[in-house]
Amino acid sequence: MMKYALAAVLLGAPLAAQAQTATGPVSVEIVSNGQVSVPAQRFRMSVTLTTKGKDEAAAGAALAANKAKLTRALAALNIGEAKGDIGTTNSLVGLISTFAGTKSKPSFSLETLDDDSTETPQSTATETLGFDAPTRAAIESAKAPIEANGGKLDDDVLPLLNDYVAPTRAAKAAAIKKAQGEADAYATALGLKRSAIVKVSEKQDPTAGALALIGELVTIVAPKKEGSVDQVTVNASLVVEFQLSR
Repeated sequence: MMKYALAAVLLGAPLAAQAQTATGPVSVEIVSNGQVSVPAQRFRMSVTLTTKGKDEAAAGAALAANKAKLTRALAALNIGEAKGDIGTTNSLVGLISTFAGTKSKPSFSLETLDDDSTETPQSTATETLGFDAPTRAAIESAKAPIEANGGKLDDDVLPLLNDYVAPTRAAKAAAIKKAQGEADAYATALGLKRSAIVKVSEKQDPTAGALALIGELVTIVAPKKEGSVDQVTVNASLVVEFQLSR
């Protein structure tokens, strides 16, 4: 046993030395996530409209009429219909805003009455709509016309941006800077210096992406201090390859 243990130590010694110093160029690949927070530029709200009629056609017609009236009333408050837009593909906000902005369709249900009821069951039409308001104050002003047209405003409001290009680029720059720091740490451990960036890839790393989205979710649902500004968090996940040399 002693003979085999000694052999293992002798074989492991060169590897330990190599881990501390390197004689030639070494490539290192860093997975890095950059993040920036920007004040919200619009606020997405969800409104559920409900109407009734003697049948689906009547309920649907009433729903369409209320929807048109509500859309006009909100337009007067500078609140427009939500559009399906992805701010950034690696973003919880972008994902949610995309689904929230997709074209909605009404759903129908038939009223259930007691067996001994002499009334005729009515049809109920329901549709959930998304709107973008310029400020939270505008949402408060929208409550009256929403209720007047048979609507219910969802309590949750999603802060968004009008333009994600510049913040996404800033997040990528932050990711590269963070990766450079990690590469420098590798270089120091190997007795080398960071000489060049060989490759930058935007392919998504599942673990890094999941952690970034969790952090973004916490930012969205965290209670806001009174008077504080709503922030939109933009993430960018990159894979950066560096060359380390003497």
